[in-house]
Amino acid sequence: MYSFSPVRAVCVVLCACLYLPVLHCENLLCYYCPLLSKDRECSFVLAECPPQELCFTASGSYGGRVALSARGCMSQQDCLSEHTVPHKGTNFTMSYSCCDWHYCNSASRGSVYSATIALATAAAIILPAWLC
Repeated sequence: MYSFSPVRAVCVVLCACLYLPVLHCENLLCYYCPLLSKDRECSFVLAECPPQELCFTASGSYGGRVALSARGCMSQQDCLSEHTVPHKGTNFTMSYSCCDWHYCNSASRGSVYSATIALATAAAIILPAWLC
């Protein structure tokens, strides 16, 4: 006979939270980082792009030196373009490049993606023991 257990309910909800975000739609999952000085460390945040948008990586240069960076989502027509962006009193030339697969706009792809895989693997190993 099957009995309801609060622990089982929590396990099912946890599994859904781990696996459903990737499966629920066709939109790209990208890393987001606001416009920052190149020497500043960014804590990447995962973002789901709106439909018809791609992941981008941007670099801002001034006087031939790359000094700014950013990551996120943008429309396809803005990809491979350059714009002048004012930042702290200086006009930087921002160059954008885009890609069209999940998490493709990270130079250090391992950080968030590996943590997600490790957590999902641990859940897959531990949860069956709780459910039995």
